[in-house]
Amino acid sequence: MTSRRLSQLSAAALAALAWWVCVSRPGVLGDEFVAEIIAVFGVLTLILFGAVFLALRWATGGNATYWTMRTPDQLRPIGWMIVSTMGVMLAGGRALEWMGRLDALSAIVVSLIASTLVPAAFLLAREVRWPSRVARPGWPSLLVLCVVGIGIATAWSWAAWSWAPDRLDPPSIGRVLFVLPVTFLAASMEEVVFRVMLMTALLERLGSRFEAVFLSAVAFGLMHVPGAFAQPLFEANWPLLQIVAFDYAPQFLMQVLLGLFLGVLWLRSGSIALIAAVHTLLNLGSHLAVGL
Repeated sequence: MTSRRLSQLSAAALAALAWWVCVSRPGVLGDEFVAEIIAVFGVLTLILFGAVFLALRWATGGNATYWTMRTPDQLRPIGWMIVSTMGVMLAGGRALEWMGRLDALSAIVVSLIASTLVPAAFLLAREVRWPSRVARPGWPSLLVLCVVGIGIATAWSWAAWSWAPDRLDPPSIGRVLFVLPVTFLAASMEEVVFRVMLMTALLERLGSRFEAVFLSAVAFGLMHVPGAFAQPLFEANWPLLQIVAFDYAPQFLMQVLLGLFLGVLWLRSGSIALIAAVHTLLNLGSHLAVGL
């Protein structure tokens, strides 16, 4: 399957998922005008996705490249690295559950250990290679990207904190001192894997800036899926699995959208510090509001 066909199928699947999320919300479909409502949401979904993809096409224009792999195709080993990381996370969570020690804190510890040590092991074993910087953006454009990225992330985080239904208001100093470094470490590792390594490898392999950003964003969203579905799958609880799928679908779509945003920032800036800081800010509001 070509990368273009994969991108098209992924976009169609995301659009279908977005349409399903809209029409399956309680109270959306009544006893009358069902066909009309379904058609309206279908048209609105197509318009929304068309606007997003036009914006992405514009945002990924140009030909500036700041990083390169300078090695043979790295997509396969990077893919195995991501799969291995998810496998270690799930295995660690399952082991803690068997021992009766699985809670929010232990799950965070397992996730941080897996997302740090597994990529480090692949790098040390030289199964994957760290990309090389080949250029830097000008300071004016980097400053604009910093202002835009941090501004949007701060507004997003504030909204997530303000609108959280069960927020811890206000967060204590101790909570901030715990949540901030944990959020930064987790966000930094995800950016290293999905933007610095995967997206750079995709760009080098495909030669398409648009497809590299889009496919890395889809992979970023998919990476979070196993953790959300682990409990019902481990317990073979199919009714719970359906509930989790229904509740998680909007979150998955939002993760893909944020992946597009972070991918464009990486493409335009080549700054690891910027994408790590923006990702941290994007997550910080919800983490402070309801916990990690």
